[in-house]
Amino acid sequence: MRTFREPGHTHILHLDDEPIILEITRMYLEKTGKISVDTTTSPQEAIKKLSSFRYDAVVSDYEMPVMDGIEFLKEIRDCGYDLPFILFTGRGREEVVIRAFNNGATFYLQKGGDPGSQFAELAKKVLHAAGQYRTKQKIHHLYQIFQALREVSGTLHGDEEIERKLQNVCRIISSGRGYQNVRVVIFNRDGGVRSVYHAGLENRIDDLITYLKAGNRTSCTRRAIVQSLEPVICEPNQTCIDCPLYPDHQGQYALTMRLEHAGEVYGVLSVTLSGDYASDPDEQAMFSELCSEIAYAIHHYALEEEQTAMEALMGTSRKLHIINSITRHDIRNQLTIQMNSYELLLECAEATPEIRPYVAAIGSSINSIHEHLVFSDVYQKIGIQRPRWLSVGAIIEGITCSHEFGDLAILHSTGMVEVYTDVMFGKIISNLIENAIMHGKRVTTVRISFMEEINGGVLVVEDDGVGVPDDLKEKIFERGFGSNTGLGLYYTREILGITGMGITETGQNLKGARFEIHIPKKGYRVRNGPDVSGRISLPVSEG
Repeated sequence: MRTFREPGHTHILHLDDEPIILEITRMYLEKTGKISVDTTTSPQEAIKKLSSFRYDAVVSDYEMPVMDGIEFLKEIRDCGYDLPFILFTGRGREEVVIRAFNNGATFYLQKGGDPGSQFAELAKKVLHAAGQYRTKQKIHHLYQIFQALREVSGTLHGDEEIERKLQNVCRIISSGRGYQNVRVVIFNRDGGVRSVYHAGLENRIDDLITYLKAGNRTSCTRRAIVQSLEPVICEPNQTCIDCPLYPDHQGQYALTMRLEHAGEVYGVLSVTLSGDYASDPDEQAMFSELCSEIAYAIHHYALEEEQTAMEALMGTSRKLHIINSITRHDIRNQLTIQMNSYELLLECAEATPEIRPYVAAIGSSINSIHEHLVFSDVYQKIGIQRPRWLSVGAIIEGITCSHEFGDLAILHSTGMVEVYTDVMFGKIISNLIENAIMHGKRVTTVRISFMEEINGGVLVVEDDGVGVPDDLKEKIFERGFGSNTGLGLYYTREILGITGMGITETGQNLKGARFEIHIPKKGYRVRNGPDVSGRISLPVSEG
C-alpha cells in the first residue's frame, strides 16, 4: 500500500474488475512521467486505500460484479471524499452518462478505439481534473492558514501569560488548519531548551523533551538555526532516524523556521504537512508570517520581563543607596573625631618617641578608612540609573576637560562608538588614566582606541609607562593589591561585569600598560556620522 506521495506527481486510484485493463492503463498513464497509479479490482479495497492515502483523482470502470461504477461513486461521496471521479467504461448509454454526472462525476470517457489516443485523452482528463482539484484544495488550505494567522495574532496580543499564549497558538495551528504536529521550542540565552509547547505530539512529547534537554537537536532545528531567510523543508527521508518524532514524520514533510526578532533568536517553530504544500511559495510566506508574529510576541514579553527585573533591581539599589549614605555620614562623623584625636596624639608623640609607631599606624588606618569612603561614595551610584547608550568619544573629551592631568597627552580614536552601560562608565575610564599616571612612573601619553572582533568589541586604554610584570597581570585586579588600596582596578572589573563587560591587562612589561575592555556585541554600536577622533593635550594647571 502506498504511503509516500512523489513530489510533482498526480496520484490516482484506478478501479476495474479486469486486471489486464488495470495493468495496461497503469502502463500508459505512468509513461507520461506525471502520473502515479495505484490499482485494485475490489470496491471495498479501493475505499480502504482512499482512507490511508491522499489521492488526486479516482478512475473507475462502470460494469463490475459487486457494485457498478456509479454505486461506487455514491459510496465514496457518502464517505466524504470529494476528489475528482472519472468514469472510464465500455458502456456508452446516455442514461449512464446522465446518472454519472448527476451523482458528481467529473468526466466520462468511453473505452475503445486507438489505445494511444484513448489513453492520451484519459491522461489529459486526469491531469486537468487533478490540477483543478489541487488548486481548489490549496486555496482552501491557505484560507485556513490565513484564518489561523488572524486568530494567532489575537491570541498573542491578549492578556494571558506567554506560556498559555504559546500553548494556545499550537492548538490553533493544528486544529484542522492543514498542519498536523506542531511544536514551539524556546531556548535559554545559553542555547539550552527552556520550554516546549506542542499540539499533536501527546504520545511522544516526553521522549522529545528528554531528547532536547539532553543537548540533542533535531536535524530540522539545526538547519533552521543557521538559515533565517526562509523556512527549512525536511523531506521524510531526510528526517534523522534518531529523532523521537521520526515515526510521525514518515510520509509527511516538515517546515521549520527560527523565531527571530531584532537580531535575537528565541527558538524554533516546526510543523508537519503535506509535501504538496511544503515547497509552495504562498505556503512558505504564510508560515514565515506566522513565525514573525510569534517571535515578536516572545520578544515583547522578554522586554517586559527584563524591564520588571531592572525596576526591581533599581528599587533595591535606591534603598541601598539611602542606607549607605546614612552609614557613611555616621562614619564620617566618627572619623572626624578620630582625626582630631590623631592630631593630639601626634603632638604627644613628639615628646614620647616610643609611641610614634603606634600613632603612625593609627594615621595609616584613618587614611585607609577615608579612601574606602571615597570609593564607596563613587561606586554606590553604579546601578542607580538604568543603563543607557553613551558616546565613548564624548566621555573621553569630558574627562580631559574636567580633570587636570598635567602635560599628559591623551590620544583617542574611538570614532562614533557608543556603549550600552551605566552612566558611571566615565569614572572607569578616568580611573584607568589616573592609574597610568600613578603607576606608570614615566607616562607621557595615553592612547584610547576601539576595535571590533568576532565576538564583540574591545576598548583599549594603553600608556607608554613602565608596564605591568607578567606575574602581576591578574593580581592588580585583586582587592587590596599594590602600594595603595587597590580598590580602583578591583571595582573597575566588578562594575564592568554588571553589563557583561570584562577587562584584562595585555601590555608588555617595560613598554607600557594596556588595558582591554571587552564589550559583548549587544553592548556597543557604531553610529553614522563624522569621526570625532582627535588629539587632546591639556597644559599643566596653574591653580
